[in-house]
Amino acid sequence: MTLPWINRPPRLPERQAALLLVGLLAGALLFRGENFLERLFIDLRFFIAASLKVQDTESDQIALIMMDRASEDSLGVPQGTQWRQFHPALIEMLNEAGASVIVFDAEFVTVEKELDPALAREVAKAGNVLAGADTPAPEATAVTLRSAFKGIGDLHITPIGGKPRYIAIDASQGTTFPPLAFLAAQEHEKRARAGAEPALLLPRGSRFWINFSEKLAYFPSFSYADVLNAENGRIRKVNTPLSIFSKRIVFLGLDYPTSDRFSFPNALSTSHKSPGVYGQAFAADTLLRNRAVLRVSPWIDALAALCFLAALLLILSIKPRSARTSLLVALPIAAFIAAAILLAAQNVWIGYAPLFVSYWVVLILHWINLRISLSASLSRAVGFDPRLIEAFRRESARAGGPLRKEVTILIADVRGYTNFVSRTDPVVVSQVMAEYMEAMERRITGQGGYVNKYVGDEIVAVFGFPLGGDQSARRAVRAAVGMLEELRNLVAGWKEHGLASITHVGIGIDTGPVVFAEVGGRTKTQFDIIGDCINGASRIEHLTKEFRKDLLVSAEVYHVIEDDDSLAGLFVPLRTVTVRGQGERRIFGLL
Repeated sequence: MTLPWINRPPRLPERQAALLLVGLLAGALLFRGENFLERLFIDLRFFIAASLKVQDTESDQIALIMMDRASEDSLGVPQGTQWRQFHPALIEMLNEAGASVIVFDAEFVTVEKELDPALAREVAKAGNVLAGADTPAPEATAVTLRSAFKGIGDLHITPIGGKPRYIAIDASQGTTFPPLAFLAAQEHEKRARAGAEPALLLPRGSRFWINFSEKLAYFPSFSYADVLNAENGRIRKVNTPLSIFSKRIVFLGLDYPTSDRFSFPNALSTSHKSPGVYGQAFAADTLLRNRAVLRVSPWIDALAALCFLAALLLILSIKPRSARTSLLVALPIAAFIAAAILLAAQNVWIGYAPLFVSYWVVLILHWINLRISLSASLSRAVGFDPRLIEAFRRESARAGGPLRKEVTILIADVRGYTNFVSRTDPVVVSQVMAEYMEAMERRITGQGGYVNKYVGDEIVAVFGFPLGGDQSARRAVRAAVGMLEELRNLVAGWKEHGLASITHVGIGIDTGPVVFAEVGGRTKTQFDIIGDCINGASRIEHLTKEFRKDLLVSAEVYHVIEDDDSLAGLFVPLRTVTVRGQGERRIFGLL
């Protein structure tokens, strides 16, 4: 009869395979770009890329004009439909400056009978003005202006996590408008190619993720009134020539603290919000520069996670602690840098959240496994639960030295062990004793005790400290009775399998004060107990041969359990004996 194989600790390859599998499963939950953690890391990549850009670089294809509060004050008219009286002059001025496309990031829903005809004439004359719509119905745009615009585009940019992320490319049949940024980029390309079919490269699929790896300052931006009041071909307030708009898409959008504002992915702050027209500008820039972000498939994420975890497990196997620690810190940083370089150089978005989660799951599981292994090895080495070692040391430090505690000592010794070993195959001896020791320890720990040491076939167990001191004598007696019951079951099993075996043990129990101390030399220390009741338990155990009893307890132990009929009724008083070194003592034996 052998111990179940499952009780054996897993071999190293088995542990590594288990950690790899669990890590992959944890990461698999995040093989998508829409989860919160992945969005955080992609935004961090955008932020780093934007921060590393040279400050004086700017777009040569897009410029912004902001309809802001300063313009309201300068024009003396609140922003709204009444500004249509100014739009014709601005459109004419921008086209004289050579603007490629003029795009209103706004709707023209309300009809202004006095202002719309003049605006419609200028828009039709210009032939390069686009407007926005926030509804799929063409009738939403004022009837007088509807046919004058070169095109009307959908204003929606799909937000995820409160930030603009992607634009759907494919327009449905019927009344749905194509995206405004797409219309602007398409018209710009067409004009740049003198009316030929645009060479605009569209990302595959029905949508594209916008590339936000530039600062907002990348787009030259001006106040509406400053441009409108330009003199001699220059915007006086910023001393910039109107030629800044030449061959550029010019987006006109609102800049008000309370309307159409977003926190953009290239700024980590969620409290700072910027005008929504920047989203249209980033989207158009992404298309014009063919920089749409390609989110890799979950299979690529899984392959990256597999390679990453393989590297992590290799690092965990390195012996020098300093080298292992340095590499554990460097690995996730290197992985993030590699992901950031892929995004900056190839516009490839590979998932980092699966790597991050897998990394910490594997590290935590590895740490737990080490703690369990260490706990088991320390338990065997020092004689009690290692979780209490630090508590023991703290209490010992407060006491200023060794600790004195009231405990109960149980000593069990196999009868006829020498004869059993001499007549039995060593393999059988090893198997029988392993099963015996495991069963006895299980009964001891089941009653809150611990095995302090094994001395050959002898077991020394302690009840009362450091695993709790309440009713230590009762628990020791219950453990001893259980040990005898366990031995009977084992003997029956060994006999059934035709194995030679041990058949009897002698158990002695005594209680009293002992001293707990950490003893040892320079290279090895252990926790041990010193006290008269240890000698008492040993002497009482030896008396089991004389009294022909499997279990004997001292009178001190019996007095503790005598009010418990379930225990006291199991014992009978025996004669008083002289115990060497302790004088006369009353002994009680198991019936």
